[in-house]
Amino acid sequence: MRYHFKTMLLMAAVLIVNTMFSATAFAALPEGVPTSLEAPQVKSIELKHNEDGNPYFEAQVYFPQSVLNLDSDAPGDGSVFWDYSVKIDNGSWSEFGGGGYINVYTGGEDGETPVSAGTFPITFDPIDEGSLTSIDIKSHIYSYKLLVYYDYYEGWPDIQPIYSPASNIVTIGSGSFYSDASKWAEPELEKASELELIPDILKGADMTKPITREEFCELAVLLYEKVTDTAAAPISPNPFTDTSNSQILKAYALGITAGTSATAFSPKTLINREQCAAMLFRAIKAIAPDADYSVTGIKDFPDQKDISSWAVDSAKYMSKLGIIKGDRDGNFMPKATTTAKVAAGYGMATREAAILMAVRTYETMD
Repeated sequence: MRYHFKTMLLMAAVLIVNTMFSATAFAALPEGVPTSLEAPQVKSIELKHNEDGNPYFEAQVYFPQSVLNLDSDAPGDGSVFWDYSVKIDNGSWSEFGGGGYINVYTGGEDGETPVSAGTFPITFDPIDEGSLTSIDIKSHIYSYKLLVYYDYYEGWPDIQPIYSPASNIVTIGSGSFYSDASKWAEPELEKASELELIPDILKGADMTKPITREEFCELAVLLYEKVTDTAAAPISPNPFTDTSNSQILKAYALGITAGTSATAFSPKTLINREQCAAMLFRAIKAIAPDADYSVTGIKDFPDQKDISSWAVDSAKYMSKLGIIKGDRDGNFMPKATTTAKVAAGYGMATREAAILMAVRTYETMD
């Protein structure tokens, strides 16, 4: 009986503690404190150098008016803070941190918070982002995202800050975003970077190498989403046993690509020019399904006998738009047809050529 009584007391004590915790956890927020915050937006990011010549990144960040008002009004005697997360090359995202008071950047004259939203410069020091031992950062790719949160203090010893969702992601390299590229391709690659048409899978890659089926799917889906301003949905369930890449599954759902069998996609297989033309042609059809895709009157290529029948219309339409061009004699060069051509990589689509096609398609469709 005595043991039962002690157990009852213990259970009562636990119930009281839990009740107190629940009351604290679910009590109403101080008047004026929102339940959520709007996310900031990173408008741009560029490489700069300080007086000592050391590199740093300056991002132009848009803070919504509601966030500025919250910091200015300070309900619950609080402040708005910002934090960021960084990813170097293909590494993992860091934990959010490294920020501070938002009014350090948004404060107007005499420390007053501006009354209207706008973009504010926030700097990042890549030398301090970890894993770097010198200021030579030309081979590194940096990705950043931000969030804001509200921390208030009015009678709340164990408060939880109110967080915004993360911002969009911006990516920059201090030098080139590729390890190698042909001189003729560099202007188009820079344009692709500005248009945000280079998928993560190709950032930092050797652009002179042939492109894989997986890489081209990522490029085509990114093109589709940029032009349509629509997030594509992956096919579900996944029909493939050799990939779970969501971009491939999106491309499959859009009709841009198919498998190499009922259950295989072969993501690492290289693609040739006629395959590239066909996939890009399907991407354009997905973007503008009601457009005129006739190739009537388009003359044959001198090497049209080498183009697979299923790729002829794609090749002609891409040529019609000036997206894929032949050599100086007008040959399309669809694929290798001899052992010597195979050895020379004849007819293969390179990463830089595929990106160039994406840029031309974007400019045609935009």
